[in-house]
Amino acid sequence: MRSSSIRIKKFLISPRTIISLIMIILIACVAGSLIPQAADKSPSYFETWKEKNIYTYRFVNRLQLNRVYTSFWFLSAVFLVTVSLGYSVYLQVRRNLRQTTDHGPQTTDIFETEAPDKIKSVFISRGYRLLTVRNSQTSVNRERKLIFAKNSIGRWGSVIFHSGLLLVIVSALIAFSFQKRGFVQLIEGETFDGRDDGFLVKNMGILTKDFNPDFKTHLRGFRHTYWEDWQVKFVESSLTVISDGKTSRHMLSVNNPLVVNGTKIYQSLDYGYALSFILKQQSGEEILTRFTLDRPADVNKPAIGKSDFPTTGYLFEMKFYPDIRKPSFYPAMPILYLTVYKNRSADPSQIIFNGLLLPGNAVKLGEDVLYFADIRNWSGLIFAENPGIFITYAGFIAGIAGAVMIFLMPYKEIHASVDASGNIAIDGMTKRYNALFREEMKEIEDELRKDMKEAAAHQQSFVREHG
Repeated sequence: MRSSSIRIKKFLISPRTIISLIMIILIACVAGSLIPQAADKSPSYFETWKEKNIYTYRFVNRLQLNRVYTSFWFLSAVFLVTVSLGYSVYLQVRRNLRQTTDHGPQTTDIFETEAPDKIKSVFISRGYRLLTVRNSQTSVNRERKLIFAKNSIGRWGSVIFHSGLLLVIVSALIAFSFQKRGFVQLIEGETFDGRDDGFLVKNMGILTKDFNPDFKTHLRGFRHTYWEDWQVKFVESSLTVISDGKTSRHMLSVNNPLVVNGTKIYQSLDYGYALSFILKQQSGEEILTRFTLDRPADVNKPAIGKSDFPTTGYLFEMKFYPDIRKPSFYPAMPILYLTVYKNRSADPSQIIFNGLLLPGNAVKLGEDVLYFADIRNWSGLIFAENPGIFITYAGFIAGIAGAVMIFLMPYKEIHASVDASGNIAIDGMTKRYNALFREEMKEIEDELRKDMKEAAAHQQSFVREHG
């Protein structure tokens, strides 16, 4: 049992283990940045991806690369990093405490317990302080060892730095276990009621189930602007928030999130167009439906979509051009190329309409009449609750403080040995800037030898003068 425990401990602090875990987490972070994540994209995005390349989609989905940060393998790696880092911090604390105890006073009656003033003054002038005096005697010689230290607090820099990293990782584990994240497609003029079933996509921690923000969010308007090369310049949503019977207005942009009752709302870069249709059936019943189309990545291509018309047997295939006159993302003169199939089949023999429509146009679908009512923008909003965020901030502060202590206040320790004949020898240790430290020790040793020679010469002169 003891040997198994030792092997586990060695495994946890093994450089190979630590490097492997760090590489896994780095790969996960790269994958999370490059591969679209389920909580940040609309369902239509993944449906389109599945249709275009089913094998790539299956590979990504099975490895949970489209939900990296809540995947089993990523959480397992983070847990192992937490245990390894925690054990490392424990070992560092124990080592530092042991070194502090070892520096306790150890003296005999061979010398006085106070260090010679000359030696003390040299070290004090350079910022060192006397830790302890150790006296010893052998059959040949008797010796005093003076231990001086500088930047004693710097010895704890590594502990504080790694404790900060540990806090950040612990907060990440808390977030991955209890986080709540949901994506909403909100059309201009619509209101999200804040209920769990209103999210199109959710990414929940492994220990959470429901996400019910206790407020309503109404989208008054959405604005998107572009640079000359049609790269996104700015996106902004005008929101009205209704919480506890109170109404407030806010502007939401990518770099300006909103916090309401502990829930953070982010502006997504996923947005597009909502096409409204009214189907007047032969019975006189009217059905209003809106189809949301993602903004195309290329300004020269149309926004495309394919969907059933609810409660009917129709299948719509749409290609939407925001401006018929020129490539543009602004719906200045929009036109829709629409194909309608009956019996929800994409078989060409089932086509009952195939043509262009302008907003306000109407077409016959057998005995029914279809009106192309209007075009609005839709905005992607991300709602998130991340517990443990204050632990993250504390971890970053501790990590920065520890790094400052490590690099700007490195711990230095010098042992000055003086034998009964007055001969001096020094050695020391530091964890940073060894070359500079060796130069400093050489300067101290030269200065001590010079002082001792002057003291010896002064003593000889005194003896000669006073017989």
